[in-house]
Amino acid sequence: MTETSVGPAGQAVNAASPTDGALTGVRVIDLSTVVSGPFATAILADQGADVIMVEQTGAATPVGSHPVRTAETPVTALFASQNRNKRSVAVDLQSEDGKDLVKALVAEADVLVENFGSGEADRLGLGWEVLSAINPDLVMCSITGFGSDGPHAHRPATDAVVQAVAGYMMVQADEQGAPRLVNTIICDKLTSVNVAQSVCAALVARANGAGGQHLDLAMIDAAIHFLWPESMWNYTYLEHQTDMPDLSAIYTLYRSKDGWAMVYPVATEAHWSGMCKALGRPDLAADPRFADLQGRVLYGDEVNEELQAEMLNYTTTELVELMDRADVPAAPVNTREAMMQDSHVQQRGMVVETIQPSLGPLRQARPAALFSRTPSSLRRPAPAFGEHTADVLAELTGRTEQEIAELRALGVIS
Repeated sequence: MTETSVGPAGQAVNAASPTDGALTGVRVIDLSTVVSGPFATAILADQGADVIMVEQTGAATPVGSHPVRTAETPVTALFASQNRNKRSVAVDLQSEDGKDLVKALVAEADVLVENFGSGEADRLGLGWEVLSAINPDLVMCSITGFGSDGPHAHRPATDAVVQAVAGYMMVQADEQGAPRLVNTIICDKLTSVNVAQSVCAALVARANGAGGQHLDLAMIDAAIHFLWPESMWNYTYLEHQTDMPDLSAIYTLYRSKDGWAMVYPVATEAHWSGMCKALGRPDLAADPRFADLQGRVLYGDEVNEELQAEMLNYTTTELVELMDRADVPAAPVNTREAMMQDSHVQQRGMVVETIQPSLGPLRQARPAALFSRTPSSLRRPAPAFGEHTADVLAELTGRTEQEIAELRALGVIS
């Protein structure tokens, strides 16, 4: 894979001598699987960290090591997107020799991320007490569904299960009150963002003299924290009851002559008056019910009913152009294909093309943050199972070729 740096204008460009990323020099041992951990460590890897993913060998196929690999396609689309820029070491974590190898890697690391499940790292002999004794400066992040304590701590968790407990499905309820899923793995991915941010915060604290520390990050905690600001506004003040409609009563998609558009009707006074003028409805701007933001939220159903009748007079393109001229927030409702072709997405260079060995070209989203001095980069494709085992063990643990061959013969590594 040709190294690709993402510059301040958003375009991905091939770079013979790319600037070091913001996290160059930070080494991360990634013991996580599925999404909540790997997506987090991918963010760190994109920003320059040396992320070494430790995969479980001894399984019949790589599927037993990393569930988003498959026997037919060892680098699936999901795996490719969230394990780029990483190196793979395949180790038998059930063997003492395998655990010793992980400990040797930890001795040379700054960060370790794991999502085995509550208490499982301790049962493996790779818990915080053991690893911090080896490396007191280690930042270790343990990701679980429900945390290290509490009545649900023992439960296995998926994104949908966490959505259910955190209230997301009822926030998404339809007009009849039936709960609905958020149709993306939102809790997994927002947990990942929290992991990446918290790891970086702990590294800053370490640089300021705090030493290493253990981060306990539960998906349920991240999910509730993310939900709170607007979805829990009626549950925030204990002594001042509020009864504001949920955003589901305000946010709506408007039908146009030929499709759908998102127009935001409850924003600033300038937006509201501009929309009413553009639509030829000064009576709406003069209606006392809609005189301020609170009124437009409170009477959201009425606002949407009035606006929907007007939106049907325009095609989606006409409607968005009309709102643009009035400086009102608006956009077409893109399909996934249309999103990739959107002129703004293309101008920002958000979707980049790279090469996955043996599988060919693939599209990926570039890292979101654009650094003016330390750009993120796509340095290497997602690794094959155990692709870097020998190189990493030689580099970080000093194992010789003969020692590595002996470990491989014993089934300790792949």
